[in-house]
Amino acid sequence: MHPDLSPVPHETVAVVVLGSDDSARVTDAVRSALGQGPAVREVVAVDTHGLGRPAADPRLRVVRHPAGSGGTPRDTGLDAVTAPYVMFLDSGDALPPGAVDALLRAAIGADAQVAGGLCVRRELPSGREIPWQASLYAEPAVLPAPDRNPRLVHDTLCVGKLYRTAFLREHGLRFPEEHAPHEDVVFTARLWAARPRVALIPDRVYVRRVHRSARRLSLSGDWQVRTGAHRAAHETLLDAGQKDLARAARAAFLDHDLRRYVRELPQRDEAHRRAWWTHTRAFLAGYDAADRDRDPVAPGRLIA
Repeated sequence: MHPDLSPVPHETVAVVVLGSDDSARVTDAVRSALGQGPAVREVVAVDTHGLGRPAADPRLRVVRHPAGSGGTPRDTGLDAVTAPYVMFLDSGDALPPGAVDALLRAAIGADAQVAGGLCVRRELPSGREIPWQASLYAEPAVLPAPDRNPRLVHDTLCVGKLYRTAFLREHGLRFPEEHAPHEDVVFTARLWAARPRVALIPDRVYVRRVHRSARRLSLSGDWQVRTGAHRAAHETLLDAGQKDLARAARAAFLDHDLRRYVRELPQRDEAHRRAWWTHTRAFLAGYDAADRDRDPVAPGRLIA
């Protein structure tokens, strides 16, 4: 296939960049957003640590999100957006060249409220890249609604996607403060429950940078927060009448989250492991047989 190089409207997209206490990482993220070209109307950097102005460009605005102000930094950035389309970018991550144009062409061409592309995890310093949910983005697709491909709920990242701003505001789609740092899980469930028209493209549109030297075990309380986020996501989809998506979301938890945390257990002490299994068994007690038995020999199902 030849890439679509048709022109895209200028000043159509806002990029909301989350600040951090590392100004160099924020600056790199902002530069990658500004470097997307004239389709970007504005880059809204959300300052949570007094980062100042990370770049000199008239398209850049810095908005403050003071601690304890309520809501989430992403919501603060979203509230400041004026462009008809918006996407999110975390500090330290990057948008590859052409990412905005590719997503915008897909959204406009399909009249979609959401356009998504391939997100890759780049491990530093090696530079090794691992694609996230690559099968979803193997080829272009247009879904009239998310339930046309329930596997869509396996992609729980809010990044790597372009959203029609009016759609998010019309449906009151916000990030849940109580489930940070796993707010993406609940936000994407709310998004799919709103039944947007979705365009998927195989283009590489987002790079998550992870320094292996900085990797650490998850905090003890992190697992409870994460299972709480998945419970909220499941309930959101059920309340919206999306039973197939709700079941797929539970499968995603088994396939990804449960397997990931089980791999950590040998590095923990006995007291932590005992508490972990007690909590996890209680959480999985809410599953029914069909949640586990669709693919009973999959590793996540066997663990469950």
